[in-house]
Order: sequence, then C-alpha cells, then structure tokens
Amino acid sequence: MKKIKKIIAAVIVSIMTCFYLPATAQTQSLQFGLNYNYGIPTGNFKKNIVSNSSPRGFMSSLMYPFSEKLSAGLAFGFQDYYQKYPRELYHLSNTQSISAVLSNSVQTTPILIKAKYYPVITSFLKPYVSVAAGTNIIDYRQYYGEFGNISQSNFGFRAQGGLGVMIPFNKTSASGLNIGATYDYEPYHKNNFKDLNSMNLQAGVEIQLR
Repeated sequence: MKKIKKIIAAVIVSIMTCFYLPATAQTQSLQFGLNYNYGIPTGNFKKNIVSNSSPRGFMSSLMYPFSEKLSAGLAFGFQDYYQKYPRELYHLSNTQSISAVLSNSVQTTPILIKAKYYPVITSFLKPYVSVAAGTNIIDYRQYYGEFGNISQSNFGFRAQGGLGVMIPFNKTSASGLNIGATYDYEPYHKNNFKDLNSMNLQAGVEIQLR
C-alpha cells in the first residue's frame, strides 16, 4: 500500500509540474488528444496469457506545448484483452487435475507522464516521437468454468515509446488527425507470468483547447 501511495503521489507532483504555466507563457494552449487504441500482445503476454489482439481500447492525453518542437503532459488509457481456450486437462497441483474451458481476461489502465518531440516544424505534416512512463493498473482474471476463478488487481510500472504523425485540419490549424504506434513495456510478476508487453496502433484527433 505504501508503494502504491508513493506512485500516485509521484504522478500527481509530475502532473502539477507539467501544467504549471509561468506568467510569461500564458499565450500557449493545451492540446487534448483522444485516440482509438488497437492492442497487440507480444512476448510472454502473447505466449502464456492472451494471444488475441484487442480492439477494445483508447488513449487520451493532455499536453502543454513548451515550444514548437516539444510538448509534455499526462496520458491516460484503457485496454481490454480476452482469450477463451478449448477444453483441456489442467494440472492445478501434483495431486489435482481438472478438465475445463480456460478463459483469461486482462484489463490495463495506464496513467503516464508523456513527452512528444516534433523534429520537423516546416512541413504541413508534423511527425513526432514520444516517450512516456508511469503507473499501470492491472486487473487479471482467470476462469476455469464451474471450477472457480482467480481475480487480482495490482499496480505496476509502464514505459512507452512511440512514433506518429499529426495531420492538421488546415495550414493554420493547431488541431488535426493523429496516426501513430507505440511499444509498451509492462512488467507483471504474478502467477508465474513475466510481462504484459504490447504493440499498439492508434488513430484519433488532437484538439487545441482555448
């Protein structure tokens, strides 16, 4: 519990730092982003927990532009993974085995501090690279049909790297369409599992808040 409180406190302090606007920079406007997120499990996550991709997710962000090339702020999202496996014989212990239909369900809720860098500012298109890190709320459920289930909720670390492009609605607009992809590193050392790493495809909008 103390570790969870420290993580939450660190996130709150970082958010306040990112959105403290000096009196000399009041002309800048926050950017709100909302993206559909298509999650693709990788590595141990795909091999041992859920191999199905997830079309049930989103990522949102609230970013402050410190310059034409750099913005930073808070990102928040949700992803729902689910896999149902055919009936098999499962060995629960050295003396107990059951024949059951196994289902795995994983929901992740990241809360991240995020930064975006735009290397080209003369083009109509605005390509960017992004990095983010923060906490990950993980809800894991495993069902053995009528034989019961496992249900756990945990906090974990999450780091993210991404590439994308923002396409303004017009030449003078600070709002536009966003297309991108990220790779998310998500350690998860529970139930003999190693991680929940994923690739993510995103598409949505970025809107300048006035």
